[in-house]
Amino acid sequence: MGRPGTGKPLSVARPPTPDQSWMVPARDGTHLYVEAYGDPAAPPLVMTDGLGCNGSFFAYVIPHFLEVVRVIRWNYRAHGRSEVPDDPARMTVADCVEDLFEVCDALGIDRAVHLGYSMGVEVVLDAAHARPGRMHAMVLACGSPGRLPDTFHSNTWARSILPVFYLLATRYKGPMMRLMHRVVPTHLMYLLSSLTEFDGRLVGWPDMQPYLDHITSLDLEAGANLLASAAEHDTRPFLKDIRVPALVVGARRDRFAPFYLSEEMYQALPDAEMFAVQGATHSLMLEQPDLFNLGVEDYLRRRGLLLAPRSGSPGAARGPGARGRRAVRRPSGA
Repeated sequence: MGRPGTGKPLSVARPPTPDQSWMVPARDGTHLYVEAYGDPAAPPLVMTDGLGCNGSFFAYVIPHFLEVVRVIRWNYRAHGRSEVPDDPARMTVADCVEDLFEVCDALGIDRAVHLGYSMGVEVVLDAAHARPGRMHAMVLACGSPGRLPDTFHSNTWARSILPVFYLLATRYKGPMMRLMHRVVPTHLMYLLSSLTEFDGRLVGWPDMQPYLDHITSLDLEAGANLLASAAEHDTRPFLKDIRVPALVVGARRDRFAPFYLSEEMYQALPDAEMFAVQGATHSLMLEQPDLFNLGVEDYLRRRGLLLAPRSGSPGAARGPGARGRRAVRRPSGA
């Protein structure tokens, strides 16, 4: 049994409301928060988030798919409403992969489509390599195959400062958390971030505030341990062996996980399609949700992994947002 999480609802702007929620025990006793949306008999779509995230980036994805899948969303340990593990060392990417399977087992999900965002891409890839029979397909959005600090903003400066951050987060946890509470969930941080990390013309304060609030609610030592694990974790050595069908979604202006990483995964995975979104950043799902949703829906529908939508439902919608999508299929035999 870990310490309670401190997460808040997904988003203050049009928050989706779950139909069911659970606290699922992991193998070490840490309880993981899980939500479900939609028809329990529908094909499952399991959403795995990024480091430091609490689901707010999925806020406009979930409603679109409610008529055609059952959406499952869960929090990593020490994130959102999940508990902080008693053992700080149990904050690794491997723990997250194990937790993903525990969540699926608890909900009786044998196979599913898995959508990974940001660090969730690594988790989904690792899970696909470990147990490919548990996956119908993967959607890999705005992520990296591994060693996150080595490619952040297309350079290695994040790798250089990681030891300093880890020292501050573990040795001076209290003062650091107080500083974050004063600085991070502010309009100033939103404005500064909009200059370099996301498009402030498309993502307003109400959509970014839940993420900034959640960052300050994280247990800093637990977050630092997971970041340290992600810094060394790498799926590249076995990408070529993963036979699970994949849609790789890359944002052309992404600086967190630069676009060339999506290209790298597309080239390495044997059964992959590429979905390149022009003008988008790491916040693609908030900036251009219709384009993202329609692109993912098209891929899953061609794979026969969605229910037939009811007339007038979000999943049945088509519109001008579909223009500009570029899906690249790997030629047969490639």
